[in-house]
Amino acid sequence: MNVLRSIASVLVSYIVVFLIVFLSDPVLAHLFPGQYVRGQVPPAMLLWIDTAIFVVASILGGWLCALMAPSRPGMHLFLLFLIGEMLGVATTIASWNKWPHWHSLVWLLIWPVCLWIGARGRRSPRRTTGAAIT
Repeated sequence: MNVLRSIASVLVSYIVVFLIVFLSDPVLAHLFPGQYVRGQVPPAMLLWIDTAIFVVASILGGWLCALMAPSRPGMHLFLLFLIGEMLGVATTIASWNKWPHWHSLVWLLIWPVCLWIGARGRRSPRRTTGAAIT
């Protein structure tokens, strides 16, 4: 059961990040008609907004992964990091001549930092020693 929960903590966290980023595209297209169009590179301002959405989603993903992990949240977070970086590198290579290079590189660099920040937000259970602190 713990193995399934371990796998789920990593996969669910990645899927949540992916869905937030993926579903933000139609929202941005609606808010910025003509500027955020499929197949065209949006203006830099929209790329930074897109990056901000990625930051929030990644922090949430790190928090969720650490929260769902049955034990050793750091190991689960590392696996989430590896999956994201591998897919991110593949996406960067595939889109190298289609998107500004800085956009993909920033995402690759902030992914581990945002996961770490999110995991730090997880509350660990408090230990009680039996002695009251006054």
